[in-house]
Amino acid sequence: MESKSTQLEVRFGDNGEAFMMTLLDNETAAAIARYVGTSDWRLPIYERDADADYSVLQYYDIPSRYEIPSDHPETVTEAKVGDVFYSDPNRIVLFYHDAEISAEYTKIGTFDATEEFITAVEENPVLEGWGNKIIQISQP
Repeated sequence: MESKSTQLEVRFGDNGEAFMMTLLDNETAAAIARYVGTSDWRLPIYERDADADYSVLQYYDIPSRYEIPSDHPETVTEAKVGDVFYSDPNRIVLFYHDAEISAEYTKIGTFDATEEFITAVEENPVLEGWGNKIIQISQP
């Protein structure tokens, strides 16, 4: 019996190309997929955490009305380009370059680490009048 991987469609910016994020089989990823299935997400990209290395990662805060279970976070010391993690409370962390880190994360998915993917993340435009970049997450 073959298991079908759950995927979500992700766009960097309002008019960005669609990239598929393959979700892992865990409670945290399943909860995110369920919520996105009821309403597409358009999340701001934050770059205000003094401890974060924005040359390798971006993070997106999920509105607090969504209750996301943190499925056994583990200490992560290495992230590969395309790795996606959940960080409690309600934060998605995307690595678009390899990195050595030390953080408590639950891995929720991966992207194919193509040049097009990395370029889309790096060149995501700041929204006019908003001061932020955005990411859109939806069911394919």
